[in-house]
Amino acid sequence: MIFLDLVDVVLDAGAKSVAIVGTAKNVGKTVAMNYLSAKLTGRGLVVGLVSSGRDGETTDSLTGEPKPSIVAPEGAWIATAEGVLGEPAGFLEIADVFERVGVLGRLVLGRMRESRPVELVGPQSAEELSRVVKRLQHLGAQVVLVDGALDRVAAASPGVTAAVVLSTGASADTDLALVAKSTSFVVKLWSLKTPTDPEVLSLARRAIDQGRVAFLEEIPAPGPTQCFGGSSARTGAGNRANPGRERQVRDVEKPRYRVRQTAFDTVLGREEEVLSQVKEASFMVVPGAVSEKLLTGAEGRSLRDDFSVIAKDPTALFIASEPGVPLYVAHEMRLLAVTVNPVSGGGFSYEPQEMVRAVSTEVFRSTGKKVPVFDVVSGESNVREVYGVAVG
Repeated sequence: MIFLDLVDVVLDAGAKSVAIVGTAKNVGKTVAMNYLSAKLTGRGLVVGLVSSGRDGETTDSLTGEPKPSIVAPEGAWIATAEGVLGEPAGFLEIADVFERVGVLGRLVLGRMRESRPVELVGPQSAEELSRVVKRLQHLGAQVVLVDGALDRVAAASPGVTAAVVLSTGASADTDLALVAKSTSFVVKLWSLKTPTDPEVLSLARRAIDQGRVAFLEEIPAPGPTQCFGGSSARTGAGNRANPGRERQVRDVEKPRYRVRQTAFDTVLGREEEVLSQVKEASFMVVPGAVSEKLLTGAEGRSLRDDFSVIAKDPTALFIASEPGVPLYVAHEMRLLAVTVNPVSGGGFSYEPQEMVRAVSTEVFRSTGKKVPVFDVVSGESNVREVYGVAVG
């Protein structure tokens, strides 16, 4: 397929749920969400809309600045708190109500009778958000869009959504070069891979499921174990009992790593204690948040030069600079594209083409990846460079 638009990228990915995550306030994620919602609906798909917090209010609750509303298309499924429904309640066919009561009331799921601006309020935890996404899909949403942000990044977790779109903009910084660098850093983190060794990946996922920090240590390689005639290699009894039988030899594959589990369920505030237990480990597996302090202190702690850290997924990484040790994840994220908003709420702006080019160039320079970058308002993009096609 030749990609010409953000919606084409999403459709080709086949993702049934997509998080739209902003790097800062007023970087255009609501505009990107509305764009995808309208385009997907125009392609004949039923969308679902939910937030990993609160979005769609007409004014920012902190700054008082006006904000674009989330517009739910006719036929869309939405999840929000009953306390913010207001006028749209009359245009909503309620299908389900979650009994747990939040600050703004119970969570209501329903289908829009007609297109209306709505305010979305949803759960912030990954577990609850995943439940809501699955329920919207069960009700009939073919693609669920989840509004998120870097300070409530649960929306982008692979356990919640199948893919993610990153939104950045002029409001992130007055220096375009810094906007591009900070965006490329997030792209790099969100592009982290799982360990290439299947055994390491399996052990890491098991340790994460158990909820304890663990170390993977390499087991010294034993000599091959041989089986003769289906009996013990140590006695050779099978061969003596069956002198006419051809001797068969096979190497029995042995595990290469063992797990050394700790008593820690988190590294936060206990980085030094955890690091003191590295010893000869090849990998440290962290089931929860991974701090900058842990990664900075991890360099040189192991007796092995190839010591690495494995996080649950990229959303567990709370770092602002390059780590001191190699990083892997137990579950990869699928970054589909970056959107940019060249207009700042502070009164300055960049040329759309200039911003698309700056972000695209810096992402490729720092990650080696050609990631689609779109300004959905002006129509500027880098699809020609990414896919080798002419646009227009």
